[in-house]
Amino acid sequence: MKKAIAYIDSNRMVRGLSAGIQRLFQRREYIDRINVFPVPDGDTGTNMAFSFKVIQEAVQHSHDLTLKDLMERLARASLDGSRGNSGAIMAQYFHGFSEALSDQAVLAAADLVAASKAGAEAAWTAMSEPVAGTLPTVLEDFSTALEEKHNEGVEDIHALLDYGLLRARESLANTPELLPVLKSAGVVDAGGQGFVDLLEGIWAFIEHGETDDAGFDMGDIGSGDWTAMEMDTGEHRFCTECVIEGAGLDRVAIMDRLEQLDCSSLVVAGGNERVRVHIHVNNPGEAYLACEEFGELHQQKADDMERQHNLMNHTGQVAIVTDSGADIPFEEQERLAIHMVSARLNFGTTEYIDHVSLSSAELYRMLLECEESPKTSQPPVGDFSRQYDLLTAHGYQVMSVGLSELLSGTTQAARTAAERFDNRVRVFDTESGSCGEGVLVIIAAEAAQQGMSLEDIQSLLEEYRPLSRVFAIPDDLSYVVRGGRLPAWVKKIADVLHISPVLTAKKGRFSLGGFSTGKGAKPAALGRVALKQMKKDVTYRILIAHGANPQGARELRRYILGKHTRVHSCHLTEAGPALGVHLGPGGLIVGYIPQPEQLN
Repeated sequence: MKKAIAYIDSNRMVRGLSAGIQRLFQRREYIDRINVFPVPDGDTGTNMAFSFKVIQEAVQHSHDLTLKDLMERLARASLDGSRGNSGAIMAQYFHGFSEALSDQAVLAAADLVAASKAGAEAAWTAMSEPVAGTLPTVLEDFSTALEEKHNEGVEDIHALLDYGLLRARESLANTPELLPVLKSAGVVDAGGQGFVDLLEGIWAFIEHGETDDAGFDMGDIGSGDWTAMEMDTGEHRFCTECVIEGAGLDRVAIMDRLEQLDCSSLVVAGGNERVRVHIHVNNPGEAYLACEEFGELHQQKADDMERQHNLMNHTGQVAIVTDSGADIPFEEQERLAIHMVSARLNFGTTEYIDHVSLSSAELYRMLLECEESPKTSQPPVGDFSRQYDLLTAHGYQVMSVGLSELLSGTTQAARTAAERFDNRVRVFDTESGSCGEGVLVIIAAEAAQQGMSLEDIQSLLEEYRPLSRVFAIPDDLSYVVRGGRLPAWVKKIADVLHISPVLTAKKGRFSLGGFSTGKGAKPAALGRVALKQMKKDVTYRILIAHGANPQGARELRRYILGKHTRVHSCHLTEAGPALGVHLGPGGLIVGYIPQPEQLN
């Protein structure tokens, strides 16, 4: 006969949660596979696992805290670390659970029942359009079971949880009867499954008294075969999230405001000082602006669910990740299944996500209209982590090809994110940017599609990195000087002599590469500089980027193609912020590389 449990203290809570989270990590692939609602994007298990990983890290050394303080820390961590719809709902559950506690040192049966009930009720309020047969249903049925057993006079927490787990399993099994899309797919709700798996891990700890106190690493969890499913994102393409910070935040008001947008899957979780928003929209920038009406924004991210899903079906076993410092035409990104992590950009206090909440065209318009110089910033480590998590969970190795580390901390952020993936994720510094970075990303992606191994792709990049070239010419030197990429004295000399500097990448930095006669971004002048470095008997891949200057880019392409006949390809694209904010409107960039013999 099992010994009765009269109370839960901080030590028991931390150890029980650790065991539950361990179980959730082990089950994340299965949960990903059954994820069909609200969209079948195959990431609920991964999102829940990483949401709870943040919780684990926050509470693992908190054994000496009071229960109230522990659960408040847990609730805050769950809000900061939540990912996806289910992660946000669980954050609201823990917030409600925490608010129901007083300052007692331990949790008795009545306290557990009241807190669980408050958490389940709070979880329902997080959803703009609550749907029966999803995670809140299982949370509610679990809490109701605890309450029913306690009302029968049971004070033994062991017995309460035994009955609660039984009812949670039954509730999960019944979700297909409540939600037709689950029944049609022959699966249970993925979020509900994640909660039941958490409970299963906690129960195993209670029964056997064992858990892995040494912690765990998601990088150690293997990836099985992935079966792609057709995805219907409905009318909304971007899974968008952010955290709002402020005083006296009103969750209901925030939800009401966001409901005015064209959106779905809206979840608003948190309290009166911090709120996390999860929303599916077609225009992430519109959602961020609406959230900004209530407070300061943090942790912005927007994942293109449709594109993300489509890119999962590419050939080969290596996926290519890069940052938006690489200027690559969108159609080439699609064709070659290149996964892009976006840089951040600040105009004043407003933060934008490159190519998500700010297009290149909008960037150049704002450069002309705003007196204040914008600030570019590297993507957070978490943005790279999410990309690596998704790809490795689907069985891919990853080659992350990045912006020069001497120009930005972007590639260092990629390295930091890659540390826990061992050799499944490798990071390569192109020692270049813009089109120079882009041509190296493209050859890596083609090599991956042809089935080359991670080691062979790295060798290819190392061989061709010193052979790549990139040159840029500004139309107005004010932007280059203002951005710190060119000393002010160079502009003064250029203005007096009526010449234009040409920038190039040398040893990982952009520096002065020469001058052309006349002022402004003259296509022929840049073309002549590029052609001087091109061998007549070598075939080249060429990328040309422009700052809101498509006519100049086309003239540059015509000039080069007219002078050099051996060209594998010559693509045009608009320059992103990595170099674009410094080059300014009208600027031109050209990057090229010899066609690798290893590629068909």
